Amino acid sequence: MTDQAPNRQAATTEILHSRRVVSSAVIVLAVTMAIALVSYVWDWVDALNAGEVPEPDEWLGMVGLAGLPYAAVVTRRLVRFERLLTVRERDAVQAFQDTVDNAHGWIWQTDADMRITYSSQGVHTLLGHRSTEVIARTVGELISDETMATPAVDPGGRQDLTTETRHTDGTVRHLSTTVAPMFDESGQTVGYRGFTADVTVETVAQIAQDEHQRRYAESRARIEHALDHPEAMYVVLQPIVDIDGRRIAGMEALARFEAEPKRPPNLWFAEAWEVGLGIDLELHAVDLACRRLPELPPHGYLSINLSAQTLTDPRLLDLLTDLGDQARRVVVEVTEHTAIDDYSEIAGVLDRIRSLGARLAVDDAGAGYASMQHILRLRPDIIKLDRSIVADSDVDPARFALIGAMANFAASLDMVVIAEGVETSGELSALTENQICHAQGYYLARPAVEPLMELAPPASAEAA
Repeated sequence: MTDQAPNRQAATTEILHSRRVVSSAVIVLAVTMAIALVSYVWDWVDALNAGEVPEPDEWLGMVGLAGLPYAAVVTRRLVRFERLLTVRERDAVQAFQDTVDNAHGWIWQTDADMRITYSSQGVHTLLGHRSTEVIARTVGELISDETMATPAVDPGGRQDLTTETRHTDGTVRHLSTTVAPMFDESGQTVGYRGFTADVTVETVAQIAQDEHQRRYAESRARIEHALDHPEAMYVVLQPIVDIDGRRIAGMEALARFEAEPKRPPNLWFAEAWEVGLGIDLELHAVDLACRRLPELPPHGYLSINLSAQTLTDPRLLDLLTDLGDQARRVVVEVTEHTAIDDYSEIAGVLDRIRSLGARLAVDDAGAGYASMQHILRLRPDIIKLDRSIVADSDVDPARFALIGAMANFAASLDMVVIAEGVETSGELSALTENQICHAQGYYLARPAVEPLMELAPPASAEAA
């Protein structure tokens, strides 16, 4: 559209010029024929009245008079051609006006000082001004919030501008403008013509995309830093307690981060998944956790949290294989938040993991529908009850009954139940009443960098 409107305007101007030339030719020819006819007739009348013999110039005039009918025919054709040009002119003007009116933007023309001499109606949609209101104003002050000098346009070339301004309604508009110079016969710039379009939607979308890419790059750089720098990430261990024997049965490995920004571990892992490094970060956490195995009590096991995607990654099996006999001390926890599309694929992977001696636990059981599906389809060795069920189970009959039902269900399938998030003595009592023999939580022991080798005596006061 940028080039089409000026081209149509040029064609319209050419037609107007041609019509003026033909009209002038018709007038001149008609007047010339009229004068010649009067002159020829006048000479013959004078000669006949005087009784004189016509001279050679009178006879030559007769020859010219004989050509007048042909000249009349030519004149008639020129008149018809002039009328045709008139119709063409009207159509061309209308076509140009249609182009201007239908253009998705603002078509304008200025003098050499960039002051507007012509404006289409598009300026009303674009900026909220009427076309008559912008005449004599500079283009720069309309298409840019900043003062814009006359653009330096290469002779015979054009310039593309990207600017930001405000509509009369106060909204910010991003504009794309193409400016082309107009020259006189001596090559001097006499003005500019241009087309300005609203590209706000495209610009805002590009800004959002650029911002997304910037944040993506920053996020990926943070995760890569955590993967590459040993001091950025470490593992703490929280005891899993055998309630009846008052001893530590195992440890759950929990990732912690020293890197900036300071935030909970779940946000680090969520960001890692967003940038395609979720599996890498989980495997890194598993590797760090497995290095702590020699520090655990000889009879204790290590519990690690993994997503379904990481379970199917060949690197996990390689890592467990490298542990040798120590793989028997590993429990792989599948979280309730992990979606599993193909349980048959997971089952095949778990068979290979179990062949190394490792066991399977379903984490966050009771927190949602997915955890129950995991239990039914994967048949884990361990079920870990979510804190949402354990909390206030000593005063909530429904939670108390649900814990008992889960204990009976697990016992019927030879599974072990571990209650998570135990924070009060009352909650611990509710678990023992329902034959739950394993638990973990702040009431029993907090996560720590240095693993707890022996369980402390029962707390005399409840932990907050």
